[in-house]
Amino acid sequence: MIHEFFGPKKLIAGENSIDLVPNEIKALNKANPLIVTDAGIVERGVLRRLISPLDEARMSYKVFSDVEPDPSMEVMDKGGQVCREGKHDCIIALGGGSSIDAAKAISVVATNKGAVRNYLGIGAVYKQDPLPVIAIPTTAGTGSEVTLVAVVSDKKNKVKLGMKSPKLMPVAAVLDPTLLSSLPPRLIASTGLDAFTHALESFMSIRSSIMTRELSLDAARMIFDSVIPFRDNPKDMELGLKMLYGSFLAGLAFTNGGVGAMHALAHSIGSQYHVAHGVACGLFVTRVLRENMDAALDRYGAFLAGLGYETKGLSATACAEKLIEVMDEFLRKLEIPATLTAMGIKLEVLPEMITAIMKDPPLMANPKKYDEETIRRLLESAR
Repeated sequence: MIHEFFGPKKLIAGENSIDLVPNEIKALNKANPLIVTDAGIVERGVLRRLISPLDEARMSYKVFSDVEPDPSMEVMDKGGQVCREGKHDCIIALGGGSSIDAAKAISVVATNKGAVRNYLGIGAVYKQDPLPVIAIPTTAGTGSEVTLVAVVSDKKNKVKLGMKSPKLMPVAAVLDPTLLSSLPPRLIASTGLDAFTHALESFMSIRSSIMTRELSLDAARMIFDSVIPFRDNPKDMELGLKMLYGSFLAGLAFTNGGVGAMHALAHSIGSQYHVAHGVACGLFVTRVLRENMDAALDRYGAFLAGLGYETKGLSATACAEKLIEVMDEFLRKLEIPATLTAMGIKLEVLPEMITAIMKDPPLMANPKKYDEETIRRLLESAR
């Protein structure tokens, strides 16, 4: 099998690395960025950390802060209009996955005719290159700073759709742990679990390669060791940087190796019931691991060993059972609900949910081929 590998042109990481953003804009020969972010970033004062160095550099900019969780196509289209009207020549994405994904979509419609809906899917044709995006994640996280995908919500039909193209890859990623210090514990846990499931599923993926699996293992160990201590002490910059690096590496791994059924199922639950993506993934970690066991048994022990557990003398099946046990305990410590009922949600498995999951690209990389009945059973097990 031949593998391609995609990544950003530049990574800047470390405390206060956000202060270097004006230099990166100048290096791109740009001068008028649009900042794409959300109201929470503004309210927490994180936006000021970006505006300050831009002001010091006497750089013009505009803030578009209308991004909501699971951003809609309408918001992205509005951002594109703002970008065109302001004649902005680049975009700074400041926030979690929603802001970064919105920025990517805005970068396309800012330079191309039509709306976001015209550019959905894989390999859509862009007559003009999208504007360059500098991605600054404020969670660790979605890994969107290092992916060539933008997730888009169709609010009317309650489904998540996607744009995918190498041209959506940010030109630079800035990992600054000082931006994470005000995150609430629950958000650290849920976004950290999202990053961990990227590492876990990319390791098991049928699209994985030797290279992506090594990235997956490094990311998984980094996140597994750091997320709970960081949740309990978000002022620890070393832990924060480890989480950002872990999310970044997991993002590289799944961009180039794919994910699987956990994500396909989570997309449906998230769009239908507005459950945070990391929490939705958490619902299916042990359920999917058990379902996939026979199809990927040889990789369970390797992943378990990668987390630091002794596997010598254990059979492949024993390693798999141990991994499921470890994951169950990990989820419990992260305080991730085990069922939708525990979140106060009454699940109704709709035919359109199953159809959407069966068509979701992550399912194509899952180690085991699922039919509609398997999807229904897994959904119902999460009640």
